[in-house]
Amino acid sequence: MKTTKIHLKKIYSFWDKKAPFSHWKKALSESFKIREFYLLEKFLDALLFNPPDLVIYYYHKSPEGLEIFIRDIKLQFNLVRLPLLLVINHDSLRELENYLKAIDDFFFLNSSANEVLLRVELSLRRIDRISDNNPLTGLPGNVSIERNLYKVLESERPYAIGYLDLDNFKAYNDLYGFSRGDELIKNVARILVTTISSHTRDGFVGHIGGDDFVFIVPLESVEKVAEEVIKKFETLIPKLVSRKDLERGYFISKDRQGKTCTFPLPSISIAIVPVQKGKFTHIGEIAERAGQIKKLIKAQPGSVYFVDRRA
Repeated sequence: MKTTKIHLKKIYSFWDKKAPFSHWKKALSESFKIREFYLLEKFLDALLFNPPDLVIYYYHKSPEGLEIFIRDIKLQFNLVRLPLLLVINHDSLRELENYLKAIDDFFFLNSSANEVLLRVELSLRRIDRISDNNPLTGLPGNVSIERNLYKVLESERPYAIGYLDLDNFKAYNDLYGFSRGDELIKNVARILVTTISSHTRDGFVGHIGGDDFVFIVPLESVEKVAEEVIKKFETLIPKLVSRKDLERGYFISKDRQGKTCTFPLPSISIAIVPVQKGKFTHIGEIAERAGQIKKLIKAQPGSVYFVDRRA
């Protein structure tokens, strides 16, 4: 069985120098950097001064060492997210209950090399997702965004990259509070996801952070997507502002200098950059082009989108 390689990930294993560990090491070495430890002291020193991306620990080699590892290193030195996989005997399942808060997975001594390889890869991918996804919206973050942008650069199919952000969001957040501001952000995320998924199976939505989002769709559908996103957003706004502000068409809050001002109701600006193979060589060029467009469209009232049609 072949799994997708995750290059350069570093794994520390604390186990014995015999089968099945030797077989597992051979299989894992095809995809990861494996460093084996047979002495507890050296293992703990390495964890402390040069932590890996994942640890495989043979529980029966030193149960006391596991206690030290978890109590004195994993929980004390900001290594809580370091994936820990235990190797145990079948009759030791109940002992796992003592470590449920610290371990990520386990497998038995008679596990095949393929199973070990798969569990390692799943654990690494799980921690990547947790680290990358935005905690508010659950959308993929900057690592996934960058990866998808590079895919677009290499694709034969033309795509469009949409950079969406909210207008007057800070003033809205200051007036209506963080809870209402978070609801606004989450609703924009839902609008993007539902709209794009209804138009294409070949789309992507990422959350850069704050009130900034990125979406990717096939070029031929981008304008319909942008129009629909704006239409849904305009339907949403009356539910997230007071009747008084809705009727007068603005709200009163403070600007970045602390001065009381009137602000138009929240709106969205979408800068769209078409991408065809060979047009850009780096994703920074796309972001730069989007930044130029955003300066123009954010000066316009209401929700707008603009497609960059320059060569």
